[in-house]
Amino acid sequence: MKHLDATPSTVHFGFHDACLPPVMEVNPGEEIVISSVSADPDDAVPAHWLPVGIADIYAHAPRGTGPHILTGPVHVRGAIPGDTLVVDILDIRLTQPYGYNIVSPMKGMFPQEQPTQRTTVMPIDLDTGLVEVASGIRIPTRPFFGQLLVAPPPEWGRLDSRPPNRHGGNLDNKELVKGTRLLLPVWNEGALFSAGDGHAAQGDGEINQTAIETSMEGRFRLSLLKGRSVEWPVAVTPTHLLAMAFHEDLDDAARLAMRALIALMEEGGLSFHNAYRLGSVAADLRITQFVNGNRGVHAMLPIEIARALPRPPDFLPAPGELS
Repeated sequence: MKHLDATPSTVHFGFHDACLPPVMEVNPGEEIVISSVSADPDDAVPAHWLPVGIADIYAHAPRGTGPHILTGPVHVRGAIPGDTLVVDILDIRLTQPYGYNIVSPMKGMFPQEQPTQRTTVMPIDLDTGLVEVASGIRIPTRPFFGQLLVAPPPEWGRLDSRPPNRHGGNLDNKELVKGTRLLLPVWNEGALFSAGDGHAAQGDGEINQTAIETSMEGRFRLSLLKGRSVEWPVAVTPTHLLAMAFHEDLDDAARLAMRALIALMEEGGLSFHNAYRLGSVAADLRITQFVNGNRGVHAMLPIEIARALPRPPDFLPAPGELS
């Protein structure tokens, strides 16, 4: 199994760009372990808590306008535009004993109510999986990667890492935990997959623009659906089939996400009328995040209903396949 560590030569800091050369190649179906870092050399924590090499990354990694450190890109042999990259999230492991949350002026859901920036460092008990978010209040960690992406279309140029789009990116979707399958449309030869922005826990909405930001390691299996492309990112979690969409307007993001889920149900053999009705009585709309420029909404259909469609999507993993 290949391992890709986060170093100045293997990360891109704050941007997405189809022009980035790959830092590793894998065959379709191959597993890879990717390490990501979310920290600052100036974090007010014991020095031994900081990720190894974080100061070098800040000093020497290529920088863009966003705040996210992304490991990659990984070239998947045989991937061409028009394919779909299938990302199986086989394992996620927290790798640093703290996370942090930042509240900044003019950012988040209530941009004018925080006059100064405040960073709260929260120790993470890596043995119990609990993190103290306020005095006497502990919550369980539920780790996931905030950023999972393929390289965007070349004509989009270099993108700030904050707004998500059709290529994925800053999804900030708390449902993308261990045991999830993510589908992303391929826009470039090799797909050029990157991951980063580790979150120990996050609520739907991510209202102040940060989760519990931390470093983590993920084990992924990268496969291809040849000659088939999803319009928006799609995921199959242990409990749901998800369709995601993003737009500056939250109403439009909701319509796009539900339209994408209805399209999946139509491909599964339902008429529009029946899919529309099923969406109303059995699906859920969730605000993925409210704060990344493009608002995110995901439409969720229980996995047992997705499996009961006349033609269940062939990308659904078998029960227990990703556990």
